[in-house]
Order: sequence, then C-alpha cells, then structure tokens
Amino acid sequence: MDKDHLIELISNSLVYESKDSESTKNLCDFKNYLERLNIDQLRTMSKEFIL
Repeated sequence: MDKDHLIELISNSLVYESKDSESTKNLCDFKNYLERLNIDQLRTMSKEFIL
C-alpha cells in the first residue's frame, strides 16, 4: 500500500458519526500527524487498527 492509502485506511477507521466540530478538528489534526509519518510507521500503525 502506498502512503496515501494507509493514511485513509487509518483515519477512516477512526471516523464515527459525530456532529461535534471538535471531533472533526481532531480528525483533521490526526490526519496531519499521519502525513508526517514515514511509510514504515504507517504500516505499523495500520496493523494496530486492522487487528
């Protein structure tokens, strides 16, 4: 998987129905954090979310 796909996989696993604007901001911040990680770090993290 490429980096963009891993970021989407991880962030989508955290998405839940919420109308809270703070939750939306937190998700955006988290995606920005994921963007800064390297591919190996993302692969490791994705394994945690898949399991």
